[in-house]
Amino acid sequence: MSSSQNSSPTKDPQSHSAEVKPYVRMATLEEAETLSAIAGRSFIHDPVFNYFNQIDHLLDPTVDEKEVEERRVWFSFLTKACFLVGGRVTVVVDPNENDKIVSAALWLPPKKRLAVWMVPTLFRAGVIPVLKNWGLTGLLVRDFPMAYLGDCTEVENLFHEQRIVLDYQDTAEKTMETCFKKTKKIGSAHNAWYLQLTFTDPDYYGKGFMSMLVREAFDHTPEATFVLEATTPKSRNMYAHLGFQNPTPINFGVKKADRNGLNARGEAALGVEIWAMAKVRDKFPSYE
Repeated sequence: MSSSQNSSPTKDPQSHSAEVKPYVRMATLEEAETLSAIAGRSFIHDPVFNYFNQIDHLLDPTVDEKEVEERRVWFSFLTKACFLVGGRVTVVVDPNENDKIVSAALWLPPKKRLAVWMVPTLFRAGVIPVLKNWGLTGLLVRDFPMAYLGDCTEVENLFHEQRIVLDYQDTAEKTMETCFKKTKKIGSAHNAWYLQLTFTDPDYYGKGFMSMLVREAFDHTPEATFVLEATTPKSRNMYAHLGFQNPTPINFGVKKADRNGLNARGEAALGVEIWAMAKVRDKFPSYE
């Protein structure tokens, strides 16, 4: 763990105007709602989350308040679940803005993944609001009897009715294994650190905070292998710059959505394309 996580930097007492650089620290479960709000803004037009949300237009935060809030609730669930399964959540804070959180990364350690049979964890993370919002095959289930969710088998059935598992997770996991094998690494991608999410407040784009978070993870576990899915060509190229290799395409939603993840039919319904990528220790680039 880098020293920047153990103590907050202080300004030079001789210069009140000097700015202190943003730094990385560990996040806490109590900050999950703050993180979900940032993620919601960061991923407002992300094709994967457009597809999950089953929308037919790019969201406008000033108009599509309901859909924007549903997406924030989903990120709240993911963030809390990451904490609850033993994940590692790091944030970049800006000491010049009262230690405001401006970027975050959600990492799942080897062999620690969220699964549908983890019923108590799903409930604690807030799965019920997610099911209400995105429900069976994307339909709202506000009148669905909550007692029905008490059985593990039924919870699994609910999830497998949704795009998140049926179209995305199964396809992504199979492709990730293919990508992992291309690195000539023995074993399974489940033995690697998985970058579940990384995001930055849009007001702070272009400042290198995502790179800070990823490189901090490299320093934290210098002998580890890392895997992720890049959801846009831009993020794919950014991860490649950090040493992630073998971008293996993952395609889902064909005949249901366009490349932006928006509901579509006919020739426009090409589906969403993302990329599984992996990084092994001996491929690390120089930071100089």
